[in-house]
Amino acid sequence: MIGFSFRQLEYFVAAAEHGSISAAARARHVSQPSVSLAIAQLEETLGETLFRRQVSRGLELTPAGQQLLGRARDILALAAGLGAGGAHGAAGRGLRGQLSLTCFQDLGAYYAPRLLAGFRRRHPEVSVTLFEADLATVHRALAAGKAELALTYDLGFDQRIARWVVARLAPYALLPAGHARAGQADVSLAELASERLILEDIAQTREYFLSLFWAHGLRPQLHQYTQTFEMQRGLVAHGYGVALSCTRPAGDHSYDGEPIACLPLRDAVAPQRVVLARSPAMRPSPVAEAFIQWTCEAGHAQPA
Repeated sequence: MIGFSFRQLEYFVAAAEHGSISAAARARHVSQPSVSLAIAQLEETLGETLFRRQVSRGLELTPAGQQLLGRARDILALAAGLGAGGAHGAAGRGLRGQLSLTCFQDLGAYYAPRLLAGFRRRHPEVSVTLFEADLATVHRALAAGKAELALTYDLGFDQRIARWVVARLAPYALLPAGHARAGQADVSLAELASERLILEDIAQTREYFLSLFWAHGLRPQLHQYTQTFEMQRGLVAHGYGVALSCTRPAGDHSYDGEPIACLPLRDAVAPQRVVLARSPAMRPSPVAEAFIQWTCEAGHAQPA
């Protein structure tokens, strides 16, 4: 006899992905007590503690919870397929289930909407839980299995983690439109090192751009840290300093319409890879496998 319900598994997965009872309740449009009760009943039935509850970091999966998460996703995906009319219904209507995708906040808007929209046209019954975060949080979510897939820069990954390359982005310089070097064909790191440099204060992002200078024996003059790419561009546009980036929005302007000069680097610098990475914490669900397969077949990604 099965001692748990699909609803309990659904709320457990939501809590694991969102990292809190309240966020899971909002995502599933139910009350917090409903989610708490479902998880408590599931823990009692299985005789296992599924979460460590920490005030500062919310819910963290225990080893038993991490093991259950992969199985729960499989069970829910199978149940969704049966609800569509079994194997015949699934073939007729397409895949059903839940995809959990986390994105690096500076990259998500460039790639996730196109990929998710294309995948939805092929599998309209799939729903998506989408998270945007800094690089460190993206890595933690992927390592713990809170997200099955991540769209991010290829930075800090264990080489054993499966990845597919979505894009290769060459770093470039951002200068005020009225800067003395704005009319050049390119700009060197040595020239930028003498300027007031504006960097995003995000772990790994910060170190990556500084490493470009360090590799050439340069020590740039740091002037300002920002928390967002948008603020960085705005400060550059208004003459507050210069910056480096890999992502480039359509239209070289700040949010308030001021122009920005974008110049390639004169120095030989390896491009930064944007990758779709798969969680090593568990076997991928059918929905995650289908998303990877679709991105490759549609020409949006290739194995790393």
